[in-house]
Amino acid sequence: MSSISTNQALPQAPAIFPTLPPIHWTERYFRLLWGSLGIVGCLLLWQIGSSLRIWDPLFVSSPLEVLRAAFIVVPSKEFMVHVSTTVQCLLIGLFIALFVGVFTGLPIGWFPRLNATFEPVIAAVYGIPYIAFLPVIIMWTGIGMTSRVIIVFWSAVFPLTINSIQGARAVDENYLRVGRSFSATNFQMFFTITLPSAVPYILAGLRTSIGRAIVGVVVAEFFMSSKGLGYFINLKANALDMAPAFVAIVLLALFGIGLVSLATYIENRYCKW
Repeated sequence: MSSISTNQALPQAPAIFPTLPPIHWTERYFRLLWGSLGIVGCLLLWQIGSSLRIWDPLFVSSPLEVLRAAFIVVPSKEFMVHVSTTVQCLLIGLFIALFVGVFTGLPIGWFPRLNATFEPVIAAVYGIPYIAFLPVIIMWTGIGMTSRVIIVFWSAVFPLTINSIQGARAVDENYLRVGRSFSATNFQMFFTITLPSAVPYILAGLRTSIGRAIVGVVVAEFFMSSKGLGYFINLKANALDMAPAFVAIVLLALFGIGLVSLATYIENRYCKW
């Protein structure tokens, strides 16, 4: 009977989560350069259109006018109160939507019976514009922070839920077989296999939810607040003081770019499969 030599190395099992080659720093700077050029090009077209009076300057301020207004508006304490109100409402609603969307979507995608029960409900409710719920939310919670957070939550939760469902469905069955071969429980496989595998789907849903949440908080502040950037934009637009209104709009855009860039960085940094 032949024996296996102790010096003979056993073949290594393939990695469950194969890593992708890292993005070279030159490619990152190349993307940053082209993204910056795109923004500069849009600003240039905006300024040219304003100079040629393609649109009425009464309603659309030029970038130079917006920049001059920013030096006046941004340092004021009143404007900072509006900014902090919007940021607080946005982050609270987005965080709740992330938690609820992930920890309801993953079980729905994981268990077929839950999937069959709740997926048609999610599809039906997702098709209803969230602005249609404004009167009901106002009657339930009144006009205040709670109602605005609910609107932000409602705006952001469905992309996260749907993407979490898809992420749970997309788990490779081979990974689950490996987990079962090591006698892992469903709880262990959920947190060590399903959740990590679904992270790219969750982050993709988060990027979509960020834009929807910003729209939601602005709409909510139009109708249900006396503070916030949405209220500030509405107030200045009604007074035809458009340059400060565009300052708030540009700030919202920059905030959205920052949150989406953060989600993209997390995905590129930590999602290696």
